Amino acid sequence: MERIVEANGIRLWCETFGDPADPALLLVMGLGARGATWPDEFCRLLQEGGRYVIRYDNRDTGRSSGVDFEAKPYTMIDLAQDAVGLLDGLGIAAADVVGASMGGMIAQEIALEHADRLRSLTVIMSSAEPLDPVTNTFRGTQRDPRLAAWDAEQIANPPSTREEHVEAHLKLARILAGQLTEFDEAATRAIIEREIESATDAAPTSKNHILAAFASRDRSGLVGSITAPTLVIHGSDDPMAPIAHGEALAAAIPNSEFLPIEGMGHGFPAPVLPRISAAILRHTGR
Repeated sequence: MERIVEANGIRLWCETFGDPADPALLLVMGLGARGATWPDEFCRLLQEGGRYVIRYDNRDTGRSSGVDFEAKPYTMIDLAQDAVGLLDGLGIAAADVVGASMGGMIAQEIALEHADRLRSLTVIMSSAEPLDPVTNTFRGTQRDPRLAAWDAEQIANPPSTREEHVEAHLKLARILAGQLTEFDEAATRAIIEREIESATDAAPTSKNHILAAFASRDRSGLVGSITAPTLVIHGSDDPMAPIAHGEALAAAIPNSEFLPIEGMGHGFPAPVLPRISAAILRHTGR
């Protein structure tokens, strides 16, 4: 079911799967990506495991409100407040929170700032380190040469047409895919086209999310205070956030569990969905 929820002074689009009487599981997506980037099959597996699954568009993406960042700058803490406001709007007191990439940064802030609103924390392909505006990557990480070349190409030849946007995102997805399975261009293109077509013209690009990440605090010295049961999942072939970031995050959070996925990059290839969903169902069922 799709709906719009007023939260934190903005409008957030969300989609729910399953029975509201089941334990709520909130999926928080990353930089510039729509909630629908969470694979349908992944949501189905979690729903069949007895969870009330919620995916949503962060501010400045998809059908959620766009924000004038210069007039009203924000950080991951504000995006965490959006997520809590969404739970308020849905009448949910507490949820199991799963964040991917920048969504994992937001999820950490929910655990730090709103500990009473989450039952457990799962962080996928993310980091506690801040994003460095000089290297455009997490602190202590060298930008992958393929990503640096992609960045340079976007600056030199910014996409202007719909097809150019699709091709640019397809090229990026191929870089991020990892070695777990052969890259499925047709399926990836379909996802990208769906996201572009479903976004409103009023929603700004991911530029604001990048600025928000640059402005956000370093959590590496803070996550040790997280008390929620925590699962950290990370791919061994992640070019955006190398696996050392996941290892460090898991080591910093007391009593957390670390699940490495051999060959997984920065994304959700179909072969790993059953394994990841099963791990989350076990983790949230404790």
